[in-house]
Amino acid sequence: MTVILLFFNFYIWQKLVRYNPMQLFIKYYNNRLRVQYAGALLASKRWLQFYYHKREISRMIPQILYFLHTKPQFTSIDEVIAYIDKQNANPHIHQNDLRKFQKFVNQTNEMMLSTSDENGQPSSRQMRFIVLDDAPNIWYFGTAPDTPKIEELDRGLAAIHTMPTSEGMTIASSRLRVYRAQYKLDELADYYNAQVPGFMDSLSAEDREREIIYAIELKSARLDSWTQHEEVTFIND
Repeated sequence: MTVILLFFNFYIWQKLVRYNPMQLFIKYYNNRLRVQYAGALLASKRWLQFYYHKREISRMIPQILYFLHTKPQFTSIDEVIAYIDKQNANPHIHQNDLRKFQKFVNQTNEMMLSTSDENGQPSSRQMRFIVLDDAPNIWYFGTAPDTPKIEELDRGLAAIHTMPTSEGMTIASSRLRVYRAQYKLDELADYYNAQVPGFMDSLSAEDREREIIYAIELKSARLDSWTQHEEVTFIND
């Protein structure tokens, strides 16, 4: 009887968590935890500089610790760093890294795009972007042809940082290429309607025709969340 009651108890609770009001209770509890530990979580995201043999290896520290703890064949930091360098020399992104990156991209369509003028004066703008099916590391966004940032974008240099999600997920990169894409805005309408609902409705037919589409091709990106700090490489220089 005890086993049967435990089974039914587990079954009922499993059903309850899928529906209100249990969902509201879980959401409320998660928000309380997030607020309570926000300071510590934000502090854990900071990438402090750390030098080893005159080399800055802060982004590699999680990987180094992982390999030292789980791979008995590595007995020193130097061996692990050499292994990581060898892995990064592969121009093809690993499937596990691709899945992690895709998970981050699927949860955001908003980035802070930073560029600079010919005098090196920086400026940042909040932009919406879309991703096509075949290349998650190439992002597309549109802009009017008469805006000051056109000249800066045509210089091809920029940096991006996505807005944090509820899980603290962000994507950041300064190793990228910006260029004019061979698309018209209307050709990307289905993607905009799916990924940035309402964007197309806010533009007139004339505005859609004039819009210039730019592409951002990420060569590498840093993936951050409350618990992750990793770097994914797509293209080696």
